[in-house]
Amino acid sequence: MDISIEPKSLTGEIDAISSKSHGHRILICAALADKPTKIILEKSSIDIDTTISCLEELGAKIERNGINITVNPVKKLKKVPNLNCMESGSTFRFMVPVSAALYKEVSFTGEGRLPERPMTELMEAMEKHGTEFTKEKLPFIVKNSFSGGVFELPGDVSSQYISGLLLAAPLLDEDVEIKLTTKLESKNYVEMTIDAMKQFGVEVNRLGNGFLVKKGQKYTSSENITIEGDWSNAAFFLAAGAIGKEIKVRKLNMNSSQGDKEIVNILKNFGANVEVGDSYVKVSPGKLKGITLDISEVPDSLPILSVVASCAKGETNFINARRLRLKESDRLVTSRTMLENLGGKAIEEEESLTVIGVGDLNGGITESFNDHRLAMASTIASIISKNKVLIKDAEAVNKSYPKFYEDFEILGGQVNVI
Repeated sequence: MDISIEPKSLTGEIDAISSKSHGHRILICAALADKPTKIILEKSSIDIDTTISCLEELGAKIERNGINITVNPVKKLKKVPNLNCMESGSTFRFMVPVSAALYKEVSFTGEGRLPERPMTELMEAMEKHGTEFTKEKLPFIVKNSFSGGVFELPGDVSSQYISGLLLAAPLLDEDVEIKLTTKLESKNYVEMTIDAMKQFGVEVNRLGNGFLVKKGQKYTSSENITIEGDWSNAAFFLAAGAIGKEIKVRKLNMNSSQGDKEIVNILKNFGANVEVGDSYVKVSPGKLKGITLDISEVPDSLPILSVVASCAKGETNFINARRLRLKESDRLVTSRTMLENLGGKAIEEEESLTVIGVGDLNGGITESFNDHRLAMASTIASIISKNKVLIKDAEAVNKSYPKFYEDFEILGGQVNVI
């Protein structure tokens, strides 16, 4: 689907969609619990649907009735499960250790860039504990028993490695200790995993350089759970408020462990006017100035923040961005290319991106690069464009935010399908 977007400012109020990061974790814990769990998920996405499909393939029964989901725990099947993780890195990295703890043989497939995304370190760590992988990249089969013990992993490749092992730990017969060999990046995502496990009765001990899950713990069904509002997707409309007119995003948890909650402080540092309420954030324009931002803790925010940086006076330096090359697209390349396609200026280096503030953009033709966050960032860039913005393969938003263009129009945007 190719779309054309008129250059218009947005304004108004909108509800945040359900967090896929929170949703993945809660759904997995519920599927491993002792009895059914009722979950409220206001809006799903391809990634969430992928995790649900994989859990069902493992033997969970998941019933949907509108926004209400009932997760009946996994009952092991006699067949070999075949898990298609589509393009969801979270699903893939969580399901490999979880499935290996449940079954002696599981088949995995994936699509898009998923087979190329990092997995080597997690696979090597699991191989030292009895697991065998038939290939180094997808598609492959995971075989043999999976034991607990001590796992050594880097913390600066993917926090999802750590989350996957933590989620699998209560299913193993030994203590599970994770020793980090490097600094942990995106640590808030690990905290989100720990919080979800705690809701289901499993305690994770934090060590000086890692984590410990004591053996003998079991997932126990929690009370009804509502999936939190998604800070990473709310960031697009909050950023729109910073570069256009006032926008309020509701249904956000101010106490969330989601790392992308940092968007509030980042926009303040840029110079936007930000008001924080009990369950909402309101953003309006201010005198934006360039900043230096360590993007390692909020890597998903780079595409939209590069658009904000184009409006800011001076240069904005996004540093410690190496891991962005390993996302749905190489986001250092694609964010730079997006800005250049639309008339902006950016300098890409090995582990950083520098955006030169130009005030506004010309508009023009760009693409999603099959990356949901680039499609959404390009759409928001239309606010500061002199001419229409045409986005090729704009359906990439379905990965995390299928109703994105509808919400964009609710706030005053105009999207035309070409």
